[in-house]
Amino acid sequence: MRGRAEGTDELRRELRDLGADVVVTDAELQAPEFRERVKEWTAGGRERVKLALNCVGGKPATAMAKVLAPGGHFVTYGAMSKQPLTLPASLLIFKDVHFHGFWVSKWAEREPDEKKRTVEHVLELVRKGEFKDVPVEELLWEWETKEEELIGAVKGTLEGFRKGKGVFVFGRT
Repeated sequence: MRGRAEGTDELRRELRDLGADVVVTDAELQAPEFRERVKEWTAGGRERVKLALNCVGGKPATAMAKVLAPGGHFVTYGAMSKQPLTLPASLLIFKDVHFHGFWVSKWAEREPDEKKRTVEHVLELVRKGEFKDVPVEELLWEWETKEEELIGAVKGTLEGFRKGKGVFVFGRT
């Protein structure tokens, strides 16, 4: 979770309510004591961290890769920080960590049947109440809405914590 000036505790609660076991900020991830905290969460290190999912890049992603178990997999599906992923050679040579890129649009093009099965599975989880959706903040967009208001709404999504994802809703009055 990216560090924020405010709203960090609220976002932690929100993510835990969605099913997260542990939520850490970028700063916590990069702290020297982070590896010890991982040991606390993994039965003293006996339960191995085998998968890391990265949508940010940069130094936080490198810190996350360092806690993977030998033979673990690191999947990058985004680059929100626009910073490169810098990898110590030791992760490749001595820990045999595998790095993968994942682009959902390309996967969907290559695997249309799997995409259909995945969507059906998610919909079934929603029907059973086992899938929790993220909160949404609707941003009304009418014919009369001024361009400055729309630009301001988009800029607002880039500044700190907001309750839910911003979604433009056109023509609902």
